[in-house]
Amino acid sequence: MEMGAVNKVRLTICATEYVINTSEEPDYVKGIASEISSSIEAILGKDCSMSLNEAYVLSLLSYVDRYKKAEDNADHMRSQLKDYMEEEARARVELDEAKREIESLRRELNQLKGF
Repeated sequence: MEMGAVNKVRLTICATEYVINTSEEPDYVKGIASEISSSIEAILGKDCSMSLNEAYVLSLLSYVDRYKKAEDNADHMRSQLKDYMEEEARARVELDEAKREIESLRRELNQLKGF
């Protein structure tokens, strides 16, 4: 799809039709709609007295909760990765220092052998 192109996508969520404009691929958006519909139908299946709006709200709360937890997890993983990269950089510096020290000691040993 062309950058910035807008698609008009017809969705059905719990037997209600929606038409949205989006820059996302239609199949992607329809997949999301299908997942939302399944979530709402599962909620309604557990409590027959619940209204459709209440099911929408519960489904939304569930999705936002998962989204926030995924964001927090991604932030934590980025932080860990940054820490690992800093640790790896420190280890490289230590390795380079150790190699220089070994080379210095070899030269010193060779000089002493020359005596």
